[in-house]
Amino acid sequence: MLRMGRSCRALAHAQLGRQQQHSFGSLSKVIFTANAESDVGTREGKVKSFGEHNGNLDLKLEKHPGHGGKGGGTNPEELFACGYAACFNGALRLVAVKNGIKIGNSSVKVSVSLGVESETVTAGVPLRLGLAAKIHAEIEGVDGP
Repeated sequence: MLRMGRSCRALAHAQLGRQQQHSFGSLSKVIFTANAESDVGTREGKVKSFGEHNGNLDLKLEKHPGHGGKGGGTNPEELFACGYAACFNGALRLVAVKNGIKIGNSSVKVSVSLGVESETVTAGVPLRLGLAAKIHAEIEGVDGP
């Protein structure tokens, strides 16, 4: 069984008073688009999917206790971790098939952490936050190092 660990970081930068656009690449072909909406409650509000072929996702969000909340509900980082795990597992299996590699069942676990990248504070809020993702994949029939 192969076990992989990998960290990646995505930074979110907030700059007051001006918008900043980033281009990370473009798609040559869009396969589909998923749509979601967050209400005014943000971290203690609701999120839902919308549009054609949506899965009728409609969730109440709660802040994680480590972020000052009471817990008991889902939070945006959990949703991100679920999506990342599903996408990573799908990509892993697709690459195996396309390369003629036979693998058994696979399982991907993702841990997403929200944290402060910089102690720069404006109005009591850290302006440079980051996400860290740890990926752990187990693949039956594949020997690891």
